[in-house]
Amino acid sequence: MALSVEKLSKRWVLLFTPEYVHFIVGKSSVASTLQMFGQIMQDRIFEDYDLESMQDNKIFLEVTAELFVRALRSTQQALDVKLRLTKKDNWPMLGLTITNASKTGNRLVVTQHIPVRVIQQDESRELVEPAVGGQQVQILLPPIADVRTIVERMKALGSHVMVGANMNGEFVLKVVADAVKVETSFKGLTNPELGAEDGTPQPTPTSLYQNRRRFAYVRVDMRDFVRFLHSSVVNPKHVVCCIVDGQNLCLYVYLGNGIDLDDGQFIYYIPARAH
Repeated sequence: MALSVEKLSKRWVLLFTPEYVHFIVGKSSVASTLQMFGQIMQDRIFEDYDLESMQDNKIFLEVTAELFVRALRSTQQALDVKLRLTKKDNWPMLGLTITNASKTGNRLVVTQHIPVRVIQQDESRELVEPAVGGQQVQILLPPIADVRTIVERMKALGSHVMVGANMNGEFVLKVVADAVKVETSFKGLTNPELGAEDGTPQPTPTSLYQNRRRFAYVRVDMRDFVRFLHSSVVNPKHVVCCIVDGQNLCLYVYLGNGIDLDDGQFIYYIPARAH
């Protein structure tokens, strides 16, 4: 998960709550660039978990992606890892206490400190998912690896990509430039029913539903779409693409074997681009 976020931004926010650990790249507006809001239940990460905070039992920490991921890589073969918020020389740190076994069987304990910035309540109010309105079309994407291969070929042809879908299981990617037009389409895909029970916005009935073959389209920055595709290093089995016609693209990445919030979910927001 941390590897996914590292590809999006050099700095991002960890939010610890009693139930979830959240990964945040973005703010409450979806007008600027790609944003990501991810969450996974804390008991899928930690065996023991204690959290206390004066901020409604929420702790917001800004971290440097490179330092955080480098520290996590050193824990891959560890027998035991403890994570705690502490201070070193009066600066806030995330302390990783890592227990390994030596070749002789002895236990080796190493502590790494990751500098963090504690985000106060006023600033944390901006770190919420943007309001994007009701999704007009939602479709389960083909395998991300297949989409990534197609878009990698397209990115040399134009700076924007048009993403389209309808409620009849059809999905389209196309690039239109001065001298070229390239289009790839998929058929027979699933249009999942999404609602509050899976943590996603309830679709708003529109004229698009009256004609299930009618497409909704959004034109987005090619770089943003490529960043999304390459950030999904977890190779998710389920990615739901939601299109608000002409406005924005929302991509729901589920980490488990189905559309289930308990297994973890990452939501990517990509704004439309007119030029």
